[in-house]
Amino acid sequence: MSDGDKDPVQRPSSSSAGKRTRLNAGRIALILVGTVGVVAFILYATIVFYGLITGS
Repeated sequence: MSDGDKDPVQRPSSSSAGKRTRLNAGRIALILVGTVGVVAFILYATIVFYGLITGS
C-alpha cells in the first residue's frame, strides 16, 4: 500500500493549515464554553439578587 492510499483521518496533519484549523477549533470551543459559563453565572446572580430583594 502506498502513502497515497492511507486514510486521511488516521494521518496526522503536520501542515500549517491543519495546525491552524485545529487551533481555530479549540479556540471556538473555548469561547463557547466561556460564553455558556458567563450566561449561567449572570442567570444565577440575577436569581440570587432577586431573592435577596424580595425576601427582605
